[in-house]
Amino acid sequence: MGNSTSQNEFNAQHYQQNSGLSLKEVEGIKNVFDSLDPKDGLIQTGTLRKLYRDSYDAPQLNNKIGDRETLTFDQFFELMKTDMLEKKRQFPGVDFDDGINENVQCFFCHPQRQQS
Repeated sequence: MGNSTSQNEFNAQHYQQNSGLSLKEVEGIKNVFDSLDPKDGLIQTGTLRKLYRDSYDAPQLNNKIGDRETLTFDQFFELMKTDMLEKKRQFPGVDFDDGINENVQCFFCHPQRQQS
């Protein structure tokens, strides 16, 4: 199910096409996925929920994940793409490219408050 997402085979342009995201934003989503320690191409949703637990977005994320225990990259990308596009509409001045590859945790930060 879905595309292979090993680091050597990842094709960011495939995901960027018609997504409304920049190539750097797609690569940032992939970096976040990789930081969640996927096993056999799957991440544990519990890990993702923990990262979001204090976030403004936690209820929406939990609703979107539902009762799934794992996500493929394609599923994760769809979740994050939708979330990122909504944030780009709400906060048009925020640059989601800036530094996303250096600190994947910033992807989960709420724009209105600092993470400690």
